[in-house]
Amino acid sequence: MTGRLTTFLTAALIGSLLAHPAMAQVQKLRTTIPVNALFFLPLFVAADEGIFKSRNIEMEIVATNGDGPDVDALISGSVEFTVSTPNRLLTAYQQGKPLLAAMSIMDRMGIACFMNKETSERIGLAQAKSLEEKFAKLKGLTIAGTRPGAFTYLLAVDYLKRGGLVPQTDAKIIGIGNGQAMIAAVENKQVDMGCFGSPIIEAAVKRGKAVWFVNNTRGEDPKYNEFLFELLYVRPDYAKANPETVRNVVASLADANRWIANASNEQLLAAAKRRFQGIDDETLMAAIENVKPAFSKTGQVTARSVEAAVAFLKSTDMLTGDVSAQAVSDNSFLPK
Repeated sequence: MTGRLTTFLTAALIGSLLAHPAMAQVQKLRTTIPVNALFFLPLFVAADEGIFKSRNIEMEIVATNGDGPDVDALISGSVEFTVSTPNRLLTAYQQGKPLLAAMSIMDRMGIACFMNKETSERIGLAQAKSLEEKFAKLKGLTIAGTRPGAFTYLLAVDYLKRGGLVPQTDAKIIGIGNGQAMIAAVENKQVDMGCFGSPIIEAAVKRGKAVWFVNNTRGEDPKYNEFLFELLYVRPDYAKANPETVRNVVASLADANRWIANASNEQLLAAAKRRFQGIDDETLMAAIENVKPAFSKTGQVTARSVEAAVAFLKSTDMLTGDVSAQAVSDNSFLPK
């Protein structure tokens, strides 16, 4: 009797899995991100709130401490996706190794800079009447990004050039690693200014030894208000071979952006605390309110946002020619 029951239950289970194959086919996928920053909240929400799971996806998220290695992992095939800034999307195309943007996750510059408070007072930062005046006051200072060539580093290059300064001649730019290392370097005056994303900047300012330089997610710099900043990367060959997987990942991230747009402050704080446990609630909530308006409402990669990113990379000497949105993006994976 026991043997017959076991056989029956086994057959019933197999029948159920055959009738609902998705139950038996959880996809284990990997994505890289350059740093652990709040502008990756949609990815964290999709993973932590069961949105990926609802589409039978188990997503592992790997931070690489700066952009560059994150996309290298995608190109090598060790991960299926990357959520990152657009520099490698555009430079890889120029090098004849095209990658594909399947979705825009944040369409405003998410990197900003914070300055040592004593330095800001010494150079008269508060007296600057325009962005160009602010940028010109960087002469003689040392600025930190995560690593050379990363977006945090390129933003400093852009600021110096817009202030009429020559990078590495009129002011020094160095790579310093993760956010906590950057806060320590700014506070200890190893560098005068650091460039990173929320909530690192809010945490640095809250400690009382640093001030905001320019808040880009709040739209203080018009140059970055419609800008392809954070996107979902995929290799074109992978997208062609696995279109349904790409659609499911894109749909999950679109759902996560909607979740963020509609969630209460309590829900948002709880979601962020899973990934940023060392930051107090007040600071973390301020950071959430700062980045929330910058998340894409449509997921569309627009021609204008690509043009802005191309102009930025050309101004920082990372790109020599133009790249069209059509050449490097495909919005067809977005939910209809």
